[in-house]
Amino acid sequence: MPTLDADAAALLADIESFDMEAARRRVQQLDSRYTGLGMVRKDLAGQPVDPMFPRIEEAAEPSFVASAEPAAKPAEPVSPLPGLLAGGLLDELRGEVASRQRQAGADSQRIDQVREGMGRCLRLVFGYFHDLTTQLNYLKPRVGRDYLFMDSDDAFRNLSWVEGHTDFRTQEERNGGCIERVTLGYTLRGPGVRTLERVGGGVERLRQVLFDLGMKFECQERRNRQRELEGALFTVADEIGVKVMWRADFDSNEIILESRNLERLGFATFTFKPEAICPALLDEFGALMLGRPNRFRALALR
Repeated sequence: MPTLDADAAALLADIESFDMEAARRRVQQLDSRYTGLGMVRKDLAGQPVDPMFPRIEEAAEPSFVASAEPAAKPAEPVSPLPGLLAGGLLDELRGEVASRQRQAGADSQRIDQVREGMGRCLRLVFGYFHDLTTQLNYLKPRVGRDYLFMDSDDAFRNLSWVEGHTDFRTQEERNGGCIERVTLGYTLRGPGVRTLERVGGGVERLRQVLFDLGMKFECQERRNRQRELEGALFTVADEIGVKVMWRADFDSNEIILESRNLERLGFATFTFKPEAICPALLDEFGALMLGRPNRFRALALR
């Protein structure tokens, strides 16, 4: 059996003789002899592979290999949702929402009508008293009324009209911009003054009453050596300030009349329905202001 050294020597001889094909065959014989492979190695293209000088070739594009996973089933068409039954829960809720919306619309319309109606009434009130005060500011008539003050028998008498004014206030534009309040103020004045004396705690009580009634007065206090208040002398002018306010109460759909020193010193309140406000009622109120015979209270009590 030939030795490995003899084979190597033969191989070198082939190489030196430049017989590359003989050298290749020699290597294949050696490989077959010592590895036990009884075949010649070939590449994927079926060409013999030269282990000494392998051939570099472009790699073939990989062929498509079918996936082992089963193909996805085509999507089934989505069936539409079944129609909702008439008279079900949603229909009931829709009906309730629609009912509330109709009620809200009706309430809003009613409120707008109330505001507009009261706005017209108060516009009538403002126009009447604006005209009335304009005439009285020129005429300055005497007012036939006496004002008794607390427990004093010395009433405020012989009073005449000095000056009056009328004003109004409207709502915000988003609420309709209607007139919501009319104010009337005027001053009555007499020829003299009066003096009232109080001691101890009566001083502050009288001072508060005069302030609340809007009276004009001066106060001369008497204090002891410890600066404690012992008494005071009040000088009160024969002057009465009258305040009247007509305002809309939209919640109760009423016109509220609030007054100070209108018929007597103090406060009074009257309530009217909007339909009761008319020129005849305002005429009666004007006669009341001037101390003339009138039916205003009888009309206000209806």
